[in-house]
Amino acid sequence: MTEESLSKIVEQSLNSVDLKKLEEVKDGSTKDKTFALLKLLSGDVVGAVESEMQAITDYKEGEFFRKYVRFLYELVDVTAEERHKFIEEVQEKAEDYSGNVIFGIVDRMDNINKEQILARLTVAKIHSWISIEEFFRLSSMLERIPYVDLKLLPKYKEPFYDESGDTDLLYATGALQLNTLDADGPNLYILSTLGEKLLLYGLGINLNIRRDQGTKVEVPAISMEKVDELVNKKVETAVPKVVNQALEWEEIK
Repeated sequence: MTEESLSKIVEQSLNSVDLKKLEEVKDGSTKDKTFALLKLLSGDVVGAVESEMQAITDYKEGEFFRKYVRFLYELVDVTAEERHKFIEEVQEKAEDYSGNVIFGIVDRMDNINKEQILARLTVAKIHSWISIEEFFRLSSMLERIPYVDLKLLPKYKEPFYDESGDTDLLYATGALQLNTLDADGPNLYILSTLGEKLLLYGLGINLNIRRDQGTKVEVPAISMEKVDELVNKKVETAVPKVVNQALEWEEIK
């Protein structure tokens, strides 16, 4: 089965299939779910599904269907009309065939559980809770964050830094933003607006973060002795200039 064939399956299943019919095999194996999906797409033509199933011999294709059917099962309550409108907008914004775009997004997810999160983001876009641009940004963020680090995101409701490395990685994905610039220690980070939306619409976690305006700057306290030292140094540096200026006035007189 070619990548083009897989893209067509994605487009057709999102565009016209009654996904509620897939619930009959919700507890079945991936093979059973894939068979049911292809059966719906083929219009239940005798022999067509068996032919398609025989074509799925490559591990990569089998792995894609394992992820894709998980994605679809989260969309069973979304109507075909809503899904059609969604893929039209995807195609318009991405300037590419919608089947190719969704196929690529689903296939790039490195963990089966991410497909559920991706589907929830899809539902959020369908209901206009997020924009189409945010859908693409959040999908990219989800792809780049290791699944084990997704559960760490709530820690960043308050300014925080984790020396184990997740802070730097999450910041690089755009899930975090700099909160406190600290001259004496590690900088502190908080969830970005996109990171908060990933939690809310992807994982169903609402943190209600209160954000300060701008970035805080923490500087070390300076003792009075240090202040005196700095002032005296400035005075000593300025004396030669004053003396030279006085001599110049004396010469003019």
